[in-house]
Amino acid sequence: MIHPALQSQGNAEGRTPVVLLTGADRLSLDSVAFSLVDSFPSVCSIAYDVRPNEAVESGLDIVRNVAKPRASGVVFGESDSFGLEGCCMSCTVKHDLERTLGSLQGRAGAFLVSLPVGLEATPVAQYLADSFRLNEWGESMFVGAVANAVGLDEFEERFFDDDRLCLYGMGEENGVYDERSTGVVVSRLIREASCVLELPVIGAGCLARHLDTDGECACRDIIRAIALRDALVCEDAHTVGLVDLVQASVCAAMPL
Repeated sequence: MIHPALQSQGNAEGRTPVVLLTGADRLSLDSVAFSLVDSFPSVCSIAYDVRPNEAVESGLDIVRNVAKPRASGVVFGESDSFGLEGCCMSCTVKHDLERTLGSLQGRAGAFLVSLPVGLEATPVAQYLADSFRLNEWGESMFVGAVANAVGLDEFEERFFDDDRLCLYGMGEENGVYDERSTGVVVSRLIREASCVLELPVIGAGCLARHLDTDGECACRDIIRAIALRDALVCEDAHTVGLVDLVQASVCAAMPL
């Protein structure tokens, strides 16, 4: 059964929300995703990642992990991989996500979709919104929120980094890199989000490295300046749940 708060914030018909989660690093993405899943027992989690594969023409595989809720409270995950299509990563992911959501229709109270590191959610959200309108199975779903996971540890390093964003691995030998710079991706992901979820600093973190003359860290101010004016910016991602994201996004009238 769909959570009543999500139902009331979606529309009177009680459609199932699909929340898209983005991030510029895997650790932040996984940490926020785990917290959001824990906040909503009937959620189905769909996570995408990339892996190098020299056997396919593109040189990359897309890995999809689906964790479905069970009445017992135990979550069972299924993993599959497939080659990156000739077009682009965004097209490959959104086409697969459409098929996956269609096969899971009616089997969860909400869907949390973790996109690959660095992938922008806007094209995916627009594609899904159109698909939901055109397909009969999609009438029961809607794009509930676009959330961005931001780790405050090393945030300024990433924000001002003009090197290519690392999507997977480390170093030139086994690393997979985006053509865009890390700083550009960090900014674009924050800017498009209806909800920006900040992860607290671990240990000394950036608070020890980036103090200004007044002894303050500017990371949160930078994030707030980049984010949309009506976006929810949460200073501790672990204090909000899936319901809060959908409610905030609906109140902000996401244009999808």
